[in-house]
Amino acid sequence: MKVFLKVFTIAFTSFVILFTGAFVSFNTFMKDKHPSAEVPVIVRPEDDDHFEDTEPEIKDELLRAVAESNRINFIMLGLEGMRSDTMMFVSFDPENKGLDIISIPRDTYYPRVGYDGPGKKKINAAYGDHGAAGVKTVVSDLLFDVPVHHYVTVTYKGAAAIVNAIGGVPVTIPRGGMHYRDDYDDPPLVINFPAGPRVLNGEDAVKFLRYRQPTPGSGAVDRGGDLGRIGAQQEFMQSALQKAMSLGSLPNLVSTSFRHVRTDIELQDVLRYATNAVGLNMENVSMTMLPGTARYQNRVSYYFHDQIETRNLLLEIYGVKQEEQSPIEEE
Repeated sequence: MKVFLKVFTIAFTSFVILFTGAFVSFNTFMKDKHPSAEVPVIVRPEDDDHFEDTEPEIKDELLRAVAESNRINFIMLGLEGMRSDTMMFVSFDPENKGLDIISIPRDTYYPRVGYDGPGKKKINAAYGDHGAAGVKTVVSDLLFDVPVHHYVTVTYKGAAAIVNAIGGVPVTIPRGGMHYRDDYDDPPLVINFPAGPRVLNGEDAVKFLRYRQPTPGSGAVDRGGDLGRIGAQQEFMQSALQKAMSLGSLPNLVSTSFRHVRTDIELQDVLRYATNAVGLNMENVSMTMLPGTARYQNRVSYYFHDQIETRNLLLEIYGVKQEEQSPIEEE
């Protein structure tokens, strides 16, 4: 699912510059088609214990750094139906040609007033209720009001198309292989990859990215749920980026992928980002996961982000050195 990231950042640039004339209705065509695409008002419960440390004073230093920065922040959503199966906060630094990516686990705890079901307290439910514009609001709140300027969404079908467009992605299947079957999926999901190196086509790449645990008794590799899957996805992404960067020409790649991508970036902004993105390379791409721990609450598994470590990670991204940070005491 994450292969579209670098494709969007760099190939998007080439595509728009070369084919601007073909996109007279660019801004309308590329918008999220979710029925709740307008920016919603999202209210988080005031008495939720997990968020009690997010007092205004601990945001000041971070928001000061944000105000002084020219970074552009995106939320990248890989969609499975009406839920965001993959979610990434992506911060682009046009001055230093840097890209910092934070994977946000889909089970991240984020309660909302009026959405009281156990599943509704997971961040991946926000897209179904509020659309991509609403997810921007949620992620910004989760990240101490760091702004999320734009969204980009892609479906499984889109991810497969992009992988095929770059000629497949080389990976090494871990010892034990990957074996899983779900007859209740529509169509039934069958994953059967023996151990060893292989080049994944689009359909197989989606299976690789979805894989979390083996069929019982198969002896196949166990990723340990969604958190382990994120690690594997990031490894896949590294390989996919290298493959995409090795291509001599990108227009065909982008024209194929854009049918499955939606974004709220205005055309004039795309042109500006395109100019700024020239010179971006793999050495300046950093990937990490939202700090936190997975645990059960009322017999439901959630991922609770560590607010202090999350803030420190954001301060690092925005160039605030450790010795400059004001200490924060946990209650």
